[in-house]
Amino acid sequence: MTVASGGMENDGAPGSLEKVLQDIAIEREAQDRMWGAQEWPDGSGPEFTEHAEEAKRECAAAWSRGELTWRHILAEEFFEAAAESDPRALRTELVQTAAVAVKWIQSLDRRHGTTTHQAGKRDERSEKLVRDRIPEIIRASGRQPQTRVADLDEYGTLLRAKLYEEAGEYIASGDPAELSDLLEVVHALAALHGVTPAELEEQRAAKAAERGGFAGRLVLRLPE
Repeated sequence: MTVASGGMENDGAPGSLEKVLQDIAIEREAQDRMWGAQEWPDGSGPEFTEHAEEAKRECAAAWSRGELTWRHILAEEFFEAAAESDPRALRTELVQTAAVAVKWIQSLDRRHGTTTHQAGKRDERSEKLVRDRIPEIIRASGRQPQTRVADLDEYGTLLRAKLYEEAGEYIASGDPAELSDLLEVVHALAALHGVTPAELEEQRAAKAAERGGFAGRLVLRLPE
């Protein structure tokens, strides 16, 4: 394989690293347009250690049998990431996982030829919770929205997802206007628990009186 300056494979050849990274960038842009900035908890930790060990054993066994596949390698990397809770270690493992996924795509392209990535192709049933007047606004623009009403249990789940979405948008943009969207979701979640905005403010004020706020910019050094 021809290697261009800087270590990037020839961008015209099947399996080109540059082409794969371009496709990933295009896909990320499509995801951002659809979902906006997203902030979710990691959900990883030591409880996945046995899964990681099993993936390692399976990978080693496949190697010894001469049956190693990209699936084995990626699964091992993924579960090693899933077993990490330390942010630095988790990031390292995720980068390694992403690198293996990229190498798999390159291998696929070399074997089958580079294909055109269909960015943004999603299940048409993809949904998210929206403000009550959004369908009205969509209709005013000449389009016909497809909506349904969530049941109560699903509503709580959707609100929690919306909380992460709105927090992510503020984190990504730093725009204080995004905080009003975040507050709207907080009020909706509070209402789900039977708490009014006034009661929520009372709880906030009481906790601030007891423990203080964040105006002091104090940073606590945690024990090693």
